[in-house]
Amino acid sequence: MRESIKMVLQEKGIKVSEWELVLLEHQWKALQQLKKGIETLKLNDADIGITHHPGGVYRGKAVK
Repeated sequence: MRESIKMVLQEKGIKVSEWELVLLEHQWKALQQLKKGIETLKLNDADIGITHHPGGVYRGKAVK
């Protein structure tokens, strides 16, 4: 998966380090797990939206 992420970013002219690729891969897998959970919800429960905001606060610490 990491190679496909790297290829897509290179096509867009975005350079990332190997560490950033590891983080992106981890975030992608986490989002896929959230998506699986949402797909199993009943329609009445589907009024909650999930957004991803890079940075912010992670475990009580500010992330840049």
